[in-house]
Amino acid sequence: MKTSQLFTGTLSLLALLCSFHSQAHGYVEYPKARQQICKEDGGYWWPADGSGIPNLACRAAFVQSGEYPLSQHHEFSSNVANYQDINAVKAKLTTGLLCAGGDSRKAGMDAPSAHWHYSTIDVSQQNSLQLKFKATTPHNPSYWQVYLSSADYDPATELLNWDKLQLIHQQADITAQAGYYLLNISLPADRQGKAVLYTRWQREDAAGEGFYNCSDLLLVNSNTDPDPEPVWFDKGAYLTSGQTGSAGETAVLRVFDSSGQELMEQSLLISQTTAINQQWALDLAQLVNTQYSTLLQIGLQQNALITVQPTPAQNRFYLRNTTHFVNLDLKPAETTTPGCAGLDPAQIFAYPNWPQKDWSGQPSHASEGDHLSYQNKVYRANWWTQSIPGSDSSWTLICSI
Repeated sequence: MKTSQLFTGTLSLLALLCSFHSQAHGYVEYPKARQQICKEDGGYWWPADGSGIPNLACRAAFVQSGEYPLSQHHEFSSNVANYQDINAVKAKLTTGLLCAGGDSRKAGMDAPSAHWHYSTIDVSQQNSLQLKFKATTPHNPSYWQVYLSSADYDPATELLNWDKLQLIHQQADITAQAGYYLLNISLPADRQGKAVLYTRWQREDAAGEGFYNCSDLLLVNSNTDPDPEPVWFDKGAYLTSGQTGSAGETAVLRVFDSSGQELMEQSLLISQTTAINQQWALDLAQLVNTQYSTLLQIGLQQNALITVQPTPAQNRFYLRNTTHFVNLDLKPAETTTPGCAGLDPAQIFAYPNWPQKDWSGQPSHASEGDHLSYQNKVYRANWWTQSIPGSDSSWTLICSI
């Protein structure tokens, strides 16, 4: 009888620990973690060899580790029972597994490459950044440690290791705000060049679960160069996997400021000729790069130069202002936007009245299929989003009202 009770109690404890483990997940949203960039770029479901993945670093990671790191993008974690001892953490997260969160199945995220997409920060204009950690399920108590790679570390040729990391920020337990943990991180003013920001979110629990993310940075200092190259901020893939383009459709590209004010709009009608091999996308990119060169550039940045790549899926958006948003829509062949007949008005929410709530019960976001109205238009959310309706690829324009 006692043995049975002990066995039952042990199972209950294990179930409780597994429940805790499954509830806390997340990733660094800004500066965006490697696995999140690769996931959002897409292209990893087909073709099977990864040739549809636009970014070369993400493609190499896929070849090494498959799609597992991308489907598990919110769970780059390891359990370290003695987590308060950093040497115990280092023993678990060895060289070649730091960006993978200690999981050998995700080791592709540690692969050295000159093509990892980075967030550009001008340290002469801002001596700190606000790290945004998306907690898909917040968990407290916990604490934070943030590291920056040393100046002699080269992400293009070296595996990240603890000897090349310098602790620049520590923070005790904080409360998530609308699903995000926000940390203000001071940056060294004398640093320039590429670096990796390494974030550790450590839960204070029996399992010792910790989450580990690598975010790539380019640190520049415009004060040290009398004629510095313009700083461009990577805003993600130019095309989504579904934006192939058909004859009769119209490509509409827009840029918005942080308040949702439209800064530019450029349209291009797709013909039967330009629909072949997505030639329309290359034509639109060249047009935008010529007419709006100080606001937006489309292509692939190598060093300071952004050039349009002949394979449309390899191109990316770059904005001069990191607070701006860019959105590309493919409108159907109709010459007018369809009406909103058939939509239930009770299911259309006026932005910013979010239809979905966060863990504390406050309106915070839209989920796939939700409808929001903004500036006399109705948009449908393509996935979980907190962005302004119509400002990025997370929204599809449905109708005008």
